[in-house]
Amino acid sequence: MAFRRSGSGEGAAGFGETDRGRGGVRRIRYGGGPAGSVGVSELIIGKYRIDPILFEKGFARGCGPYQCQTTCCSSGVFVDPAEKEVVLQHKEEVKGQMDETQVRDESVWFETRFEEDLDFPSGYAVGTEVHNGKCTFLRKDGRCSIQLVSAEKYGDPWKIKPFYCIAFPICVDNGTVTFDDYQQDEAVCCSIVRDTDTTLVDSCKAELEYVLGNEGYQTLKAMQEARRSA
Repeated sequence: MAFRRSGSGEGAAGFGETDRGRGGVRRIRYGGGPAGSVGVSELIIGKYRIDPILFEKGFARGCGPYQCQTTCCSSGVFVDPAEKEVVLQHKEEVKGQMDETQVRDESVWFETRFEEDLDFPSGYAVGTEVHNGKCTFLRKDGRCSIQLVSAEKYGDPWKIKPFYCIAFPICVDNGTVTFDDYQQDEAVCCSIVRDTDTTLVDSCKAELEYVLGNEGYQTLKAMQEARRSA
């Protein structure tokens, strides 16, 4: 994933990347631990490894992304440079979906520094800026200006929305599809538990289908059934 938060140290699940970005801003992307420690090498779908955490944990009853509190957007997000350009191609429409808490000057929507990251198509990522304590594209009503433009212009809320914004709380870390622990224990909509009736495979169906494709998701479901039958 590509969401960020201030602070240092390890993620909520005990695994995290080192601090990076200006001002101590950190990317929190992998909640399941290093690939070698969770045996993901045996679970492959297409170009991705699969973290077993997707089969083992889920949201507590009555919790989940459908209760989104938009706290994941508080510190901005990393996007591929190509995604940045797509947003800027729609800058006037995006401005039209902004409110008084947002900055309409497109020159300050994104950071100027690029980060090397092989989980992005170009191999690089760039962060969105934070204004008034939230991602520059987040309105005060909790709605995303980019998503609103996408839905209005294309009839598809995800058409021009960045990949990791769509996928959250699912993310890709070093080629592994996993859960992003960025908001673990901070927001009920993004916190998972082991004692649950519904796994991440089931509760994050839309996000996992987006990342893996429909055929890949069906393979993931088959993996889950095989694990349950073992």
